[in-house]
This record gives sequence, C-alpha cells and structure tokens, in this order.
Amino acid sequence: MSRSRIRILILLGVGLAVMVWATWPPSQVALTDRCAPEKGPPVLAALLYPGPFWRGQLDAIGAERDDLLGKPARRARQDAESAQQTGGIESRMSRLSRDEADDPAEKERRALAQQSARMRRLVWLLQCETEIRQRLER
Repeated sequence: MSRSRIRILILLGVGLAVMVWATWPPSQVALTDRCAPEKGPPVLAALLYPGPFWRGQLDAIGAERDDLLGKPARRARQDAESAQQTGGIESRMSRLSRDEADDPAEKERRALAQQSARMRRLVWLLQCETEIRQRLER
C-alpha cells in the first residue's frame, strides 16, 4: 500500500471515530422545552441510537430530579454543619451581619424566585420523564 492510501484510511478512521463520538447519546439532559432532542448532535443521537438515547435521557432526568429535590435538605445540613464547625457565637455573628447587609424583603424575593425556578424545572422534568417512559413502552 502506498502512503497516500494509508493516510486516507487513517483520516477516514479518525473521521468515523469523531462522528460516532459526536453522535453518541449525551449523559446530560439534552431536550428542548417540548421534550424533543435539542438541535445538533442530540438529534443525530436520537435518530441513530433511539433506545440508548432515550434511556440515557431518562437516567439524566432522574439524576437531576433527585438533585433538585435534595437541595433544601442539603442546604439545611450544610448550615447545621457550618454552625457546629465555627462555634455558636461566630455563626450567629456572621448570620446577623449577612442579614443586616441584605434587605429581608429582597432576601425573601430571591428565595421565592429560586424556589419557583426549581419547581418549574421539576415539573418540566417530570413531564419529560412521563413522555420518555411512554415512548420506550411503544
């Protein structure tokens, strides 16, 4: 074989490997607002590997859902741990200084906005999870 043929074969092999890598089902949620694959590689992955793509999306949705549901408990646990580590007086002083710096109404608005965004994301995740399960049952 000549060197040019070897180069062509190597380039074809690398190109094929890149194409497979680019179209492999993503491990993170790659869906639009309507629970369809996002444009680009996720659409190709859904066409080329429909079963693995949708099962992977189901796993990613479950992981993100569990993470969102666990955030309030994690935050409370972290606050309790930091209070134990820094000591009672220091933690109260730092909490008071944070509270004085922030307007209580503004702090509450931020917390409500974060909770609202989290709940909207959870609803969307649950909706997509239901659609994907129906799709896989077919």
